[in-house]
Order: sequence, then structure tokens, then C-alpha cells
Amino acid sequence: MPRIFCMILLKLSDLLQNRKRSTKIGRGNLPICVPLVNYFTNLLMRDISIMKKILLFLLFVGLATLADAQSAYHVYPNPSDTITTADTYDSPAKGKISNVSNGPVTVKWERNEVYLSSSNITTAVCDPVTCWFPGVSTKNFTLDKDSSGQLTIHFYNAAFDPPPGQAGSGIVHLKLTNLGNPADTLTAVYTYSTLTGTEELPAPVVKLFPNPVTDFFTLQNAEEVASMRLFTIGGQVVARFEASASNTYAIGQLPAGNYVLAFDDKNGNLFQAVEIHKR
Repeated sequence: MPRIFCMILLKLSDLLQNRKRSTKIGRGNLPICVPLVNYFTNLLMRDISIMKKILLFLLFVGLATLADAQSAYHVYPNPSDTITTADTYDSPAKGKISNVSNGPVTVKWERNEVYLSSSNITTAVCDPVTCWFPGVSTKNFTLDKDSSGQLTIHFYNAAFDPPPGQAGSGIVHLKLTNLGNPADTLTAVYTYSTLTGTEELPAPVVKLFPNPVTDFFTLQNAEEVASMRLFTIGGQVVARFEASASNTYAIGQLPAGNYVLAFDDKNGNLFQAVEIHKR
């Protein structure tokens, strides 16, 4: 941290004095920061225009940082916490992914089956390259600049064919990562239910806050919630809750990480799931 601070001061000094610096900052010359602090103090007291230059410099750094933080891809409709009707052999949750960066972007997807109500159910991913078999849980694909492609999660229920067969439900977690910038990630929870939703990925009903969660979370629009199951991304149930009048629930005892909370109605039927980020 001292080295970074010193480098910023030196850059500002060079900018204000219209000069270039070839010397690199190492641990041996960090003490140069002491006179630099005095130098900037005197400048600011002598000339208010110096402050304007510094503010412009800091604004430039801030805008550059913001640009780096923006995602290189966009998924539409927003796949976060979506619901799809599972009323046929193949119930796809359809979407589109677009490259919004200035160059090609390579994205890695990882699919986890958090919950499946029956062994007759399998899921699979169709990305912009191809539709993969259910046994494939992760792949990479590349999108050229200004290009788009499909991103669909299929929910196959073998027991539903021929109809009217046995209905099923499930939860799939999908993570997308920009391999050129691993911090550029998107996660989504797909709920497949026989009770609600359409193939057009409707907005979820139950809301959870705060998220991330430290100790407690609260639900809104939770009138239909009778019970809840909390899963790890890998599918292990780590907590169960019965609906309470306060709609507030404690998970402070759990390790930090990402979880999926499933909502069941009074008949025990899954109708929605959301991702929880536990601090």
C-alpha cells in the first residue's frame, strides 16, 4: 500500500510539472514520499488551479476504474432467480447473451443441479456454440465483438413422456465467468415448477433482503411461503425453516459462501428459489 500511494504522488508530481519519469518505485526509495507530501501541501496553498488539475486526474482514474468494473457481456432476460413452468418433457428457460465489450470475450459456464425432484429429471445447457449433453456441466465459448448467441437451460423430465406423465420440479444454478477478467461473473438460479411461471422467465414474486446476508434475512411478498429449504450450490440441505409471522430468519451460524433458498407452498410444492450470499 505505501508503494502504491507513493506511485500516485509521483505521478501527480510529474503531471503537474509536465515531465516524464523513468525511475520505478521500490522499497528502497519509498522515503521520497515524505518530501512529496510537503511539496503538494505548498502547491495547494499557493495556487488553487493545482487543485483543479488534481481533481481532473482523480476523475480520470475513477472513470478508468469504473470502465474496468463493467461486465463484458450482457444476458437478457436477466436470468437472476427466474421461474419456468415444468409442464412438458422439455421445459427450456430461454435467454440470450451478448458481447458488449470492445473485443472478443471468452466465457466459462458452470452448471450445478441444486435440487431435482426425481431421478427421471436431467438438465442441460445450450450455449452460443452448441447444445451440450446433460453429462456436461461446464464449457467455454467465445463471442466476437458485437455478437450474440442463445443461452438456454433445458429441464428434461423423462417421466412426463408420454403425457400426462409424472410432473417434476428442480433448481439449477448457473455461473458465468469472463476468463479474461475472472472478477466479471454472473450467477443465476433457475426454478422449474409446475405451479407458476412461463417460458418467458417472469419476474420472481418473493423478495429477500438484505443480500448479502450477515446474520438475518427478511422476506417480502411471502404470503404463499409455508416452508423453506436452504441448499449449498452443490445440493446439500443445510437448513430448514417454517414460515414465521415476522418473515425474518437467522443464518448467522453458517459459513460464508453462496446458498440457494427454496420456497415451498402449503402443499410442499416448490414454486421459487433465490440465491443468498452469506458473509
